[in-house]
Amino acid sequence: MLYTCGYCNASIDTQGEKAPRPEYQAPAVTGAGGNTGGLLVGGILSVCFTAGLVAFYSFNSATSSTDGPTPTSVPGPSPVVAAPPPVAEKKAKFQWNSQGVPLAVDLNGDGTDDIIGRIRRHSSVPGKTETRDQVAAFDGKSFELLWEADLEGTASDLSGAVHVVHQGDRVVMSEPGAVHLLEPKTGKPLGRVALSDKPNSLCIPKGDTESVWVEVVDGQNLSFNTKTATARPAIEPPPACAPVKWNHQLCFVPVFRKSPVPCERPRNLPAVPGFRAEHVYKLEDLDVAMGERSPGSRVPMVAVFRRGEKAALWTENVADMDPRNVKESTVDVVDFSEGALFMVYALKEGGEQLVRRDLLTGRVGWDVPIPNSKSGSGVSQIKEHGGRVYVPHWVWLDVFDAKTGNLIGTLGTW
Repeated sequence: MLYTCGYCNASIDTQGEKAPRPEYQAPAVTGAGGNTGGLLVGGILSVCFTAGLVAFYSFNSATSSTDGPTPTSVPGPSPVVAAPPPVAEKKAKFQWNSQGVPLAVDLNGDGTDDIIGRIRRHSSVPGKTETRDQVAAFDGKSFELLWEADLEGTASDLSGAVHVVHQGDRVVMSEPGAVHLLEPKTGKPLGRVALSDKPNSLCIPKGDTESVWVEVVDGQNLSFNTKTATARPAIEPPPACAPVKWNHQLCFVPVFRKSPVPCERPRNLPAVPGFRAEHVYKLEDLDVAMGERSPGSRVPMVAVFRRGEKAALWTENVADMDPRNVKESTVDVVDFSEGALFMVYALKEGGEQLVRRDLLTGRVGWDVPIPNSKSGSGVSQIKEHGGRVYVPHWVWLDVFDAKTGNLIGTLGTW
């Protein structure tokens, strides 16, 4: 960067180049009685912000004494150096952990649901790369980090052991050996209770405002109080927290785990020409059957029935595009809101789509691509909450507007 002195017009190059010295001509001065004098003005610019000194020398005529006047030093003004432009602070990169959907709740009271979920950070040290697993909260409007809390345990121990719920104006977080109580706005730890084994789930009892039921792998379950940060044994789960036991009427376990909506094998459904049901989701008085075209290639299809009626309300392809572009499969990544059905399907050439259909008519609201879905693992679970659809996959979390399908924001980076 080149700096120029406003006093003597000399320049200095901070990259190491030698700055050129200015050249001056001494103006001639004629005195009375035929005596002449010359004035020599020299400027010396200091390097690296040192003040310049200018020395003036006066000389007598030939008839004057050989002893001249003592030189007088006149300090010059300090060179003006422009401040370098501010360097934008680099945001720390992180990856979203796609195990499960995030918790959406208003933490800071601004009227918009904030986002809590698992992330991982990587840092390089000589000889290896270290990974740090955390639970982090992000502002629902700006998607900026609000707080983060470290997790203890190996990657294998953390798998399936990290759960987060919001109860009693507190955040409850579990890890392999303990349950933590956190302050919602800051993530400040407020209490901790040790567990006898890894936690299997956290559940809020129906109608309760201050306790969380903690299911522990070894059966030593606890009721954790968010007001006192204490726990007591509670072996039998509250009615709303009883785990669903698989039986022959339910869907295959891998399918059932991808949606909290109960899923069953198709039984006693009205026949629909050209459609074969694979599994059925139960919604009040509706049965939502996911399947594929039959006979023919397995184009993913969906049919909705009102329980007890002999004909389907509607039957359509899942995708709102040419079915020849859609990967042959049965869609099992679904979620529901009041009057809407959200589904994820894959394309033959890679990538996945998120589509919304009206639950009662089958009309397409929108069908949009999921960013970066050609990389890594696909979407395994989605969640509609508060007018948004949360789509975790691989190292990203995409958030869509449930009405328009517009992408609101993305958390995580590769």
